[in-house]
Amino acid sequence: MVADAPLPEPMEQYLESKRVERGLSHSTLAEYRRDLLDFCRWLARRRGKALDGLGAEDLAAVDRDLARKWLAHLDDRDLAPATRARRLSSLGGCFKWLAAEGWIPRDPFASLERPIAGERHKRLPMYLSEAEAERLLRTVLSDEGLTPRQKAHHARLKERDYALITTLLYQGLRIGEAVGLRLGDVDFQEGTVRVIGKGDKERLLPLHRRTREALQHYLRAWPGPRKPKAPQDPLWWTLAGRPLTKNAAQVAVKRHLMRAGLWRASAHKLRHTFGTRLAEAGVDLLVIKDLLGHATVATTQIYAHVAQKRLREAMERLR
Repeated sequence: MVADAPLPEPMEQYLESKRVERGLSHSTLAEYRRDLLDFCRWLARRRGKALDGLGAEDLAAVDRDLARKWLAHLDDRDLAPATRARRLSSLGGCFKWLAAEGWIPRDPFASLERPIAGERHKRLPMYLSEAEAERLLRTVLSDEGLTPRQKAHHARLKERDYALITTLLYQGLRIGEAVGLRLGDVDFQEGTVRVIGKGDKERLLPLHRRTREALQHYLRAWPGPRKPKAPQDPLWWTLAGRPLTKNAAQVAVKRHLMRAGLWRASAHKLRHTFGTRLAEAGVDLLVIKDLLGHATVATTQIYAHVAQKRLREAMERLR
């Protein structure tokens, strides 16, 4: 049975301690095991291992950033509130015990801001760490692991895809907003990009240095039969000489994410990465709201956990 699948040895000892010290029933222990197995399967995928290959060193490598990603993973699955709360409680209790027993250096879930059932704006966004974002960008330009035929196709597309992914990462656009850009929306002289968001609402964003460089290189190097020339021309094109569609852009982004080993990420997670970076830099939520084009600040509240984390860290330094 699934509930009888083996766990890493430290977790097995944790369950044994629950059985001995609290006299839990077999069915209750099976629920704990299922919750811990759910996390271990996720962790095994992220670390590129088989479930039975996880060990104490893998549990010790779980830090606060990875813990936040697991919370976001739980939320993305739209589990029942009671199931999500139980799994969070099971794992939190386990890691607290592991830290107390010396299996891991610290409890990564301690004082971590957690999603609250029924409150959409409290959900934690899944985002890429700085190292993951850089790995993704390097992967887009690399042809490692591709066949000779794939390498030839990749060589013609990589500058466009690199510019598209850079735009998502450093401007925080929705994929539809990025695909909808026209050449005249990007003002290289003024360093701005004009975006038409939901409800045809327009916003003017500062053009990030990396976005500027990637776009300029794409426009110079694009080998397709058509490229944007007039201000009203679509910014992105296919090798067949047609404007890039939203669906084709999503497929292209997902392909590079998978090549980079970021299996659960998506184009929208790149937008979350932008929002999270702003919050970590101390940018006010109202400013983030305007940059992301949210209708209300309630939507932007998903990044509030970052501000709360920074406040807790500041208080710890004061102590």
